[in-house]
Amino acid sequence: MKKKLLVSSLLALTSLLFSACDNPAPKSSVTPSSINNTTSYVSSSKTSSSSAAKSSSNSSSSIKSSAPSSSVSTASSVISSSSTSSSSSVNRPDKVTLDIFAFNDTHGVVKDTQGKGIGISKMSTLIKNETKDKNSIVISQGDMWEGSVESNYTRGNLVTEWMNQLGFVSMTVGNHEYDWGKEYIIQNQQLANFPTLGINVIYRSTSKRVDYLSPSITFTKGGAKIGVIGAIGNCLNSISSSKVKDIYFAYGDVLTNLVKNESRRLRNEEKCDFIIYSIHGAGNRDEKDAYDVSLSNDHYVDLVLEGHTHEGYRYTDEAGIWHIQNYGNNETVTKVNVELDLKNTGFSVKDTVVYDTSCYGPYKDLAKDSETEALITKYQDKFSFAYETLGTIDSYKNSTVLRDKVAELYLEAGNKKWGNQYNIILGGGYLSCRGSGLSAGNVTYADLDDLFPFDNEIVLCTIKGSDLANTYYISGGNSYYVSWTSYGSSIRYNIDQTATYYLVTDSYGSDYSYNHLTVVESLGANIYARDLLADFIKNGGWASVPPSVDHAGTISDPKTIEEAMVYALEHPGSSAYAAGSSGYYYKGVVTRQAKQLGSSGDMNAVYVADELGQTDMQIYYLQKTQSRSPNWTSIDDLKVGDVIVFYGQAFHFNSYIIEFSSGAYCVSINGVSTN
Repeated sequence: MKKKLLVSSLLALTSLLFSACDNPAPKSSVTPSSINNTTSYVSSSKTSSSSAAKSSSNSSSSIKSSAPSSSVSTASSVISSSSTSSSSSVNRPDKVTLDIFAFNDTHGVVKDTQGKGIGISKMSTLIKNETKDKNSIVISQGDMWEGSVESNYTRGNLVTEWMNQLGFVSMTVGNHEYDWGKEYIIQNQQLANFPTLGINVIYRSTSKRVDYLSPSITFTKGGAKIGVIGAIGNCLNSISSSKVKDIYFAYGDVLTNLVKNESRRLRNEEKCDFIIYSIHGAGNRDEKDAYDVSLSNDHYVDLVLEGHTHEGYRYTDEAGIWHIQNYGNNETVTKVNVELDLKNTGFSVKDTVVYDTSCYGPYKDLAKDSETEALITKYQDKFSFAYETLGTIDSYKNSTVLRDKVAELYLEAGNKKWGNQYNIILGGGYLSCRGSGLSAGNVTYADLDDLFPFDNEIVLCTIKGSDLANTYYISGGNSYYVSWTSYGSSIRYNIDQTATYYLVTDSYGSDYSYNHLTVVESLGANIYARDLLADFIKNGGWASVPPSVDHAGTISDPKTIEEAMVYALEHPGSSAYAAGSSGYYYKGVVTRQAKQLGSSGDMNAVYVADELGQTDMQIYYLQKTQSRSPNWTSIDDLKVGDVIVFYGQAFHFNSYIIEFSSGAYCVSINGVSTN
């Protein structure tokens, strides 16, 4: 019979509704120094809570809880005089040592994954070895399920059962736990031996915390009473709004007060000796937009474990309280070694250890855990299809090329279904790709699921011209990738503010209120970006010999823009010269006019493609002739739809821009020489 853990009672909320955050928290990384240069098995140095926090006013080697009175009415009166003495325990030890293992943003990495971390089987071997015969706590800060075929096609069940095996004490809800809707959070809770926490997830209709999440959990370890408070930060915009339309996340002062009130209850009623604050989305390390340092200054919390941004850090704040976050996708796990002085009601952090569990790290050759292997086998039938070869691609495709292709496939699929009824202008939208790209050779559905794990339906939408002009669909940027029809290209810079236009995007884009889209129809349930890409590869897309062998790149036999893209990806660098790229003659159609003329009359940022509506490339500066004499007199000298032959050097810049270097020059426009 599954052991049931007691959870804290429901708190009454009197807060006003809060708006969603403006932008999702960015995914970023920090330099190795941000984790004290420790990415291996052993930490570079052992530190106590006092020595690590130079700005803290507490000079002792452990942090003691202040107890001015038994009142809990003010923020300064956090703890009653008996707060750290458990009346239920007669023979408690004077000191207890705990090893706290923090997980965050695992994203369903079940198997060893190139560019990510070791799988859960080797992770089990590591954690079981490290926790054997010790007072150990394993805890999650959220985003555990979504991200791999093994977890996606079991809707997190496989990962939840694995967490049961390792004895996780709790899991704080993350934004990606909502990707499939709250029903799957509830389903996994029924499977879990631990609670899912979210003290600040609030029903819009009642302004009360949702009934399927708990504010905290308490348990005893080695004679010490431990409390964990769980919260999600201000990251509602990281979730498709249709999945969270009935809830919001309280943040700012409201969240701080919720945590303080719960801390008082845990200290004074539950008699907790140590309180962990587990938060998904505490902001970037230098911003801390969801963490109020007063929680540390007044010792409402003793350790802060964080998730969401995939930054790897461990640091102490001004009060000497440790903040810990791992890199995502199983790439690191952190252990915090804490000594609790139960006799004198204090504690000290003796050590923090970052385990490098990346696929290239020291644990890549660990033996697999038999119990976890049996669990994976149990669910095998649900995802085995994903490891069959779909097809073969001829060369490496980076994330930019992949997202450009997905935008084209959105448009192609939309035109096929709705093109006879509606004059569609474009396909694409906000396209997130998890990973750097797709390697040459055999491709499986699992490969594509790793890169595009999101279950966003493809939809036909309408938009008013007055709104369209102000969206990223027009301006580009912010991870929007778009493919235009010929009609769309013709109106792109001459939008009728009163007209209604049709475009094909996905439900993440249509849910985003600032896009002002109205859904007309869905392409169909269970058809996502990865499925279109899978069909494309199945049908031989990218399987042919690279087209660069077909054209000489001479003035009489110019290369295509597609050839330029392939060539550019083979020549990455900060400039065409650094990339070592050679110049060739190319032929393309203008898809976007120049932004302006430079001081020498060069066209700035002309875009070209093989056809209107296809993925285009930027020509950074385009001269009219090789010598710039004559040069352009107006940006209208080159219009959308003009076919040009030009000489240029294609290269791949900053991992996401493929372009022609400045100094490119035109040879002809619509067959007429420019010289």
